[in-house]
Amino acid sequence: MEQAGNEQRVGFHLSGDDVSIEKFIAVASKLTALLRELETSVTDQHGLQWQIADLQIGSASLAMRPKLPGAASIASADAVIDAVLEGLATIEDAPRRPPHFSDEALRSASSLATAAKDANALVVFGEARGAQRRVTVSSQLVAHVKELVGAASVAIGALEGRLEALTIHDSIAFSIYDAATGRQVVCKCDRDSLDLAKQHFGERVSVSGELGYNAQGEATSIKVDMLRAMTEDLPQAKDVRGLFSEHKVDIESWSRLVRDD
Repeated sequence: MEQAGNEQRVGFHLSGDDVSIEKFIAVASKLTALLRELETSVTDQHGLQWQIADLQIGSASLAMRPKLPGAASIASADAVIDAVLEGLATIEDAPRRPPHFSDEALRSASSLATAAKDANALVVFGEARGAQRRVTVSSQLVAHVKELVGAASVAIGALEGRLEALTIHDSIAFSIYDAATGRQVVCKCDRDSLDLAKQHFGERVSVSGELGYNAQGEATSIKVDMLRAMTEDLPQAKDVRGLFSEHKVDIESWSRLVRDD
């Protein structure tokens, strides 16, 4: 990082011909969404407000600074700005998941790069803890995010988890947190399924349909065919661990027992 003053700020610069106001606003919106997403994962809070510090329409540049009510928020803002810049640099360089970047944060970073389009070069800059940094964001970042969270393979199946998010922003979807892994899975659905999801918000549900898996074999998305609430108190993995340990049942004996049944 380049040394600077002690001001906290983060922003972007769009260069190239024909930077439309629509594109400028879209990039500002996507960067703000990424800041909010990372604030939750970095600080486990959601209270920072970002205000315009510098705005230059002619050169397509925007800088934002956090509104800081206390010392704790100063530290939080530093951590969020560092996470954004370090994370974008990491993903731009290679398909590696940076610290604090959930699947949703990765998608926000991809949306930020996509909003700029190929015709304009996008540079995200920031200043925190007395140092400055600039990161060029390109379509390469989009490709790397796709490797991390995109569907490398698909299969029909089902997942269980707590339903904790709803969205109609870019597409109609809700999210569950997989009961087995704790990871967020985006559930793409129609309006009817979204209405049903609203009724079971915060509850444990089962979702079935076409599952998308990333290159690491982790479920990242599902095209929903059916959604239902889990009304029974089903046993967890920890509840059945060691169930047959007292009887010393080996796998061959268990297989014979199953075949005989």
